[in-house]
Parts: sequence; C-alpha cells; structure tokens
Amino acid sequence: MPAKTSIADETGLAPLEAARLFVSRLRKPAHILVAISGGSDSTGLLLTLNEASNGLGDQVRLSAVTVDHALRPESADEAKKVATLCAGLGVFHVSRRWDDLKPTSGLSEASRLARYRLIADVADTIGADVIVTAHTQGDQRETVAMRAARGNRGDNLGLSGMADAVLYGGRHWVMRPFLHCERQAIRDYLIEREQGWIDDPSNENHKYERVRVRQALDDTPRLFPSGRSDTRSELSARAARFIHRNSCFFLLSIIRLNAESLDEDPSVIRYALSALSGVIGGRRYPMASDTMDRVMALVAKRESGRITANRVVFDYRKDALYLMRENRNIPSLRMPPGAKIVWDERFEVSNCSDAEIVVRAFGAADTTGIPIEPSGVIPPGILKRSRLTMPVFVRENHDLAFPGSGVAVIRPLLAPYDLFLPGFDLELANVIATRLLRAAYPQPPV
Repeated sequence: MPAKTSIADETGLAPLEAARLFVSRLRKPAHILVAISGGSDSTGLLLTLNEASNGLGDQVRLSAVTVDHALRPESADEAKKVATLCAGLGVFHVSRRWDDLKPTSGLSEASRLARYRLIADVADTIGADVIVTAHTQGDQRETVAMRAARGNRGDNLGLSGMADAVLYGGRHWVMRPFLHCERQAIRDYLIEREQGWIDDPSNENHKYERVRVRQALDDTPRLFPSGRSDTRSELSARAARFIHRNSCFFLLSIIRLNAESLDEDPSVIRYALSALSGVIGGRRYPMASDTMDRVMALVAKRESGRITANRVVFDYRKDALYLMRENRNIPSLRMPPGAKIVWDERFEVSNCSDAEIVVRAFGAADTTGIPIEPSGVIPPGILKRSRLTMPVFVRENHDLAFPGSGVAVIRPLLAPYDLFLPGFDLELANVIATRLLRAAYPQPPV
C-alpha cells in the first residue's frame, strides 16, 4: 500500500514527509547514523529515512546503532532483532552495550549520558556526519509538561522544549526529524509496511516520571503546548548580540559588562547573565529562577553591591557589572606527566612536563603573580579576588608555574555548552567561545 505523505493531522507531519524533508535539507554527501532501539518510533525513523534516500546513490548513506543498556534480560535479543532488520534493509548496523556499574539513583540520566557517549563513539568510528534520534511530538509535550511541573514561570527556558538539533561533545550534531510527528502516525506507517516493532515494558513503568506524565496527557494531548522554540531562539540571539556589543573578558576569569548596557530588555539581560554565569562558574545547568531573581534585583537597583550565586560573584560598580568565580571549593588535583584533566569544570589542563604536577588555585600566600591587565582597566579589588580562582601548577620541587609557562596548557571550557549545546543557543555559545579565544562550534549539517 502506498505511504501517506500528506499532513497527518493539524499538529504534525506524516513520518515519510518528515524524513524526506530532513534528507532534502542535509548537506550532501551525508552519512546518517540512526539511533534505533527497535521501538516503533526509531524503527519508523530508520524505514522512512531508508525510503526517503532511495535513488540518491552515494549522496546519502545510512548506518544504524543500537545501545543495549543491559537493564533487562531480553535487551540483548532485542538488539539482535534490530541487527536482523538492518541486514534485511542493507543498512550497516552496530550494537554497543552499557556494561558500566549501574547507579542506585539517577538511573535515567546515567542511561542517557551513557547512550549518547556510546553512540558518539560509533559515529567517530564510522565517520558519520549526523546522528538522528526518533523523538516525537508526544515526547516534546511530555518534556514540556515535566519542565512546567518544576516551574511554570514565563522565564522557564525549559518550556521551549527540546531543540530539533543538539551538538553533543562539541563535535556531533544530533538531529530529531520526527519532532513534529505523532507516534500513532509513525505506527500507522509501520502497519502499512507490515513492519513490527518492540514494545519496551519500561515505557509502562510508573516509577519513571516520563511514563506518569505521558499517561496523564493521553486524554488531552492537543491541549498541552509543544514548546516555544521560536521565542527561545530569538531571545538567545538577542543575548548573543548583547554580549558581543557590551562584554569584555579578562584573565579567562573576569567578565565585565558596561553599566549603561544593563538598561536593555530585562529578559535579554537575564538570558545573557545565565549563560555567562554558567561559563564563569563551571556549571552545566542554569541557576534556579529564584536565585536568578536575586541577581536581577542587584542589576535593577543600579547601586554598588555584591552577591554570590551558583559559584559566581556578581559585583556591581558604578561603571560596570563584574562576574568572577567564587573563591570557594576549588579543587587541588594531581596530574601525572602527559595527563589531561578537567579542573573546576572551567578549564581543560594538559601536563606538558615530564614530572607530576599539582593543579590548584592561586593562593593568597603565593608571592609570585599572574600577569594582570593594565592598571585602571579592572578595579584592584576585583583583580585580587579573581586571581585567587585562577589555576597554578605546583611542580615536584614546589615551584609555581602559571598558564603560559610551558609546564601545562589550559583550555577554557564552556560548561553549559561543551557536552550538550541546543541549536537554540549556537550563536550565543559561539560569541562566548570567541571571547575566550576558543574555536567556534560547528554549524549543523543542514
């Protein structure tokens, strides 16, 4: 029976239409790695992409990967069934098993991180240009509902939902062609093709928040918003322009924002400060709304003052607002020769010497100093405090060395973006990366 390629309903695309649209927009030639569990959504994604790429020859190549989380006895057999399906389609398939010790709490998040890591490893090995996952419009509604339950304020960025593209690890674009497709439309497509799928019993297990939310939404799925991605994309772009025009970065540890620039739209200021504080504080997730309210209250007063939030000191002076890392709970780590580590979630440090070194923060008792900015650019008190949060390297003879000395090399990290960078924030992340003398993040392959 021919596939339906018209709009499935008023809320989404038919699956084959979504796949064809995705393939048409890809830069060619393209090697697509499909993440497939064997469930209806991912099976539908593989089949529609296979159909959409027919006749394109070497311009579009498909491969597939299945991650066996080793959480259920039958998962290994399910991975084999997926391998058989792929073989029948002539699609190269790889299985990866998560054999690490499973955590006693936070299993869903740990599973997610393991899944992305294993999929990215396969993408590296086979040279894939893009990874695709089968998140649907229903998944989007569930995501927004879960985030709304944690806070339904207008400034809750999570209410924008999932981005249709996310950069993983700074190198792999993960895209979601089915984000505007309904699950039932995908299953209808599979039924028309007489193609079965695997039902994961964990999708009915009430101990998982997503399952509870999904079942609560089943009766009124169209009444819940599916996300406000356009609003967030525009806000992020405005924040990027604000930072580009008004910020200065010093010592890789101080950010200065001109006081007069803080008269801009408060929603833009809030978004920009949230991003900058995550970088300075080495935090992947934005600070809580009520904490951010305190920061915005400081900015709104237009009076000298200082608060600390989320490991960041916000110091408002007459001429500028300064952001710097709080001098507290900064680690001291040993590094063998040639080692590379992440220090304080702010820097990647490589030991270039032939001896062990200790990486720690500059101490108040240290007599030598880090080269600083010209006098008068930054207030002395701020320079002094920020210096105490910078890395120094203690060699085996107890001599100190500093960044640029040749003993070790540091690379600034962007904690909010280096692991998962939603497409909403690509422009913003690249503005900050440029300020930190980092290479820009790659553009999506569309």
